[in-house]
Amino acid sequence: MSIGDLVCYSDSLHCVNLIKGPHVKYHTHVVLIQDIKELLAQTNVSLYHTLRERNQCADFFAKLGASSDADFLTHASPPKDIRDLLKNDAMGTLFLRN
Repeated sequence: MSIGDLVCYSDSLHCVNLIKGPHVKYHTHVVLIQDIKELLAQTNVSLYHTLRERNQCADFFAKLGASSDADFLTHASPPKDIRDLLKNDAMGTLFLRN
């Protein structure tokens, strides 16, 4: 896709720490974690933690995928229900945490 720089945000601090931290020997997903570490080392990808409130678009797509029976979904344009989330994201809308 010829992407020069890619920034990834995850609302799972545990996952970010597993990927960015020292080598993990005993974990259910040790092979996947190591594969991700190697991929990040070979490319210009940055990984950061973000609060769930700042990751609403990713949360939307995760829920959409979980509710589908399809193995793989592609979207030629943003689904209708995500447009407001994208607009809020572009405006930098702040969300208060409880």
